[in-house]
Amino acid sequence: MKKISFWKVILFVALGLMLASCAMTKPLTPFNAVDLNPMLTSGDYVLKANNVQVIVDKSGSMGEMYKGMQKLDIARDLASAFGHTVPNADITGSLRLFGKKENMSSVMTELIWGPAPFSAAAMDDGLNKTGFSNGESPLNLALDAAGQDLSSAQGNIAIVVFTDANEEVMNYDAVKKSAMNLKSQYGDRICIYPVLIGDDKESANFLSQIAEIGGCGFMVKGDDVASSQGMADFVTNVFLAKAPPVAEVVCVDDDGDTVCAEFDKCPGTPKGAKVNQFGCWVIGDVLFDFDKSNIKPEFYGELDEVARVFEMNPGLQVEVQGNTDNIGTAKYNMALSMRRANAVLKYLVMKGVDKSRLTARGFGFSRPVATNDTAEGRALNRRVEFTPMQ
Repeated sequence: MKKISFWKVILFVALGLMLASCAMTKPLTPFNAVDLNPMLTSGDYVLKANNVQVIVDKSGSMGEMYKGMQKLDIARDLASAFGHTVPNADITGSLRLFGKKENMSSVMTELIWGPAPFSAAAMDDGLNKTGFSNGESPLNLALDAAGQDLSSAQGNIAIVVFTDANEEVMNYDAVKKSAMNLKSQYGDRICIYPVLIGDDKESANFLSQIAEIGGCGFMVKGDDVASSQGMADFVTNVFLAKAPPVAEVVCVDDDGDTVCAEFDKCPGTPKGAKVNQFGCWVIGDVLFDFDKSNIKPEFYGELDEVARVFEMNPGLQVEVQGNTDNIGTAKYNMALSMRRANAVLKYLVMKGVDKSRLTARGFGFSRPVATNDTAEGRALNRRVEFTPMQ
């Protein structure tokens, strides 16, 4: 029988253990996420972070048990819950791991997914590739690599780290230095949010210091964000900010027509005059029958209103402007338009308006407001208008 060398046996055993460990990656625990999207769509909140990198610790200490589960499995579940709670918005995401990829590998940190438009499904797919906990805990290398991962990021950045920060395998000084380098690189644009897996006080104190280096983030315990509401509160603090109050519009109404000056297209409107949304004096056109200049009784009320405006504005002067349709010659229609303007002028004088405050002018058919191709359009063109004179 052919003999197998001792080293081959060792290699096969090691390879088998490695594959077995990878195959035993625990499925992610389903999570019932709180829907944060209404907070954005309502306008009550705005997005304050446009980019997020999730960093998961898979070092050897993450293989330890905590409350009946491996710390690494807890970290994966929490990272997945985080991803499912992130609101649907213009957010770029990425996932990075740190800890040895394999026993014989020198790779200590790896970008698993992104940067890409944020996707909870893509996050879960990356977390399912985490493998087993192994080796030292080089969070510093992960932070250094994050600086390169995010080099093209636009807007503000959130770094969310899931780790037990075990002092025995993590170089605290190196991690602080890397965090300070990140802060130096991105300034106020970056915030760091460590999530402690476990309940070690020294680890909690250290991660709080890392958050403080970021200047705008904070440390949370994994136990506090494990519930749907706890995670929702955490994600809200990472991504959302109260929308600034709508600035109060100060309306300056120069002419007392209730239309703000910045929107008033007709400043100096006479007091008491009816205006449209642009602050322009709206007078219902006085219309005439074909080839007529007598005022129809249905327009007396409109003209009486004009007379009242004169009473309220002693200095008001108005040009009464007559118009016609295009039936007939230009010369005839010019005369007809003047007769119409004078008829209205005489009516206003009869109502007490001083004649010196009125000027009659005819425009013939030169200013149609409707088509002259239909009976309805021609009827609208047979009119008198009023224009205040400066």
